[in-house]
Amino acid sequence: MARKLKSYIKNERGSGTLIIMVGMVLAALFFGFLFFDFSNVFINKRVTQTGADAAAIAAAQTSNKYMKEHLQEETQKELEKLGAEWERFLADVLASYADDGDPETPAPSPPSTEEILDMFVKMKERALGKNMPGDVRAWLLNHSVKVVAETAMKFFFKDKEVSDMSCKVVRDHLKDAKKEAEDYAKKNQNDKLKDIKFIPEDFRIFVETERKGKYTTVPDKEVPAITSESSAKIGEPEGYRGKITCS
Repeated sequence: MARKLKSYIKNERGSGTLIIMVGMVLAALFFGFLFFDFSNVFINKRVTQTGADAAAIAAAQTSNKYMKEHLQEETQKELEKLGAEWERFLADVLASYADDGDPETPAPSPPSTEEILDMFVKMKERALGKNMPGDVRAWLLNHSVKVVAETAMKFFFKDKEVSDMSCKVVRDHLKDAKKEAEDYAKKNQNDKLKDIKFIPEDFRIFVETERKGKYTTVPDKEVPAITSESSAKIGEPEGYRGKITCS
C-alpha cells in the first residue's frame, strides 16, 4: 500500500507540472496576441495619420487649383474689357480729328497712337488710383505681349476683392476638394473620410479620416475605429501671402 501511495503522489506531481507548463504556454500566447493587438493599434494610428495628411494636402491643392483658375479667368476678363475700352477710346479720339469736308478749315493732325495711349493710361490710372503695369500697357498696343497675371490682377482688383473671390471659389468647390480627399484617404488604406471643413480664418482645409483595425483578442466591432485629423494651408495667390481674409 505504501508503495502504491508513493507512486500515485509522484504521478500527481508530474501532472501538476504539466498543467503549469501548459498554462504558461497559453499565457505566453495570450500576452503575445495582446502585444500584437497593441502594436496593431499603433500601426493603424500611423496609417490613419498618413491618410489624413495625404487627404488634407490633396484637398488643399484642389482648392488652390480652382482658386488660381478663377482668378486668372477674372483677370483675363478685365484685361479684355480694358482692351475693348482702349479701342473705343482710340477710335473716338481719331474721329474727333476727322476732316469735316470744309476746305477752309482743314482738320488738325491727330496725335500719334502712343500719345493717345498716354492719355488713356493716365485716365485709367486716375480712375483706379494705381499705376498701370508696363506689360499691360504694351499689351494694349500688341496683344501678343505676355501679361504677368499677378501684376495685372493687382492693377484690376483691390485686395479685398481678391480675398472675396478666393474665399468664394474655395467654398463653391469644397465638394470637389472632398472627392479628392476621399480618394487619397482610401489610397492610403483609410476606410473613409469622416469630415472635411474649410477654415476661413486660416485659409486652410481640415480633414478627419478613420480606419477599422483587425484584432485577435477581441472582436473587431467592439473596438472603436481609429481616427486621425490633419489640415493643410490652401496657399494664397502670388503676391498676396498673408493677405487673404475670409469673412
